[in-house]
Amino acid sequence: MKVFTNEQLIKKAASVVRPKKTKNGIYADVGCALISGKNKIYIGTCGDSGSNVFCAEKIALGSMITGGEYIIRKIVSVWKDENGQIFVIPPCGNCRQLIRETDEENLETQIILDKNKAVKLKELLPYFDWWKKQ
Repeated sequence: MKVFTNEQLIKKAASVVRPKKTKNGIYADVGCALISGKNKIYIGTCGDSGSNVFCAEKIALGSMITGGEYIIRKIVSVWKDENGQIFVIPPCGNCRQLIRETDEENLETQIILDKNKAVKLKELLPYFDWWKKQ
């Protein structure tokens, strides 16, 4: 099984960043790449039309689900500035929740924070099950 480095995934996510401004918003200014449980790469990009927002992570996750998978081993999202510099960004709260709800095993998903750092989703959701303990 091929092992993908954080740096390779960051580059893959950056490869789909192609910002387009419209009258009402911006599209493709954030890119996402994930490695599924079956070691396949899925990618996605975002859009914000002013009235609707869809995150790059949700698009990549939707592609993975369309491919019949539900487990994410690693995921990364990036944004590029006007000079082309790449910034790794963590998933928003809604995307973290969606990743978690897609499969309980995704609490172990590695969220890439930079080429040398990743944390498990459950570390970003430290109180995900606090109500079970009440």
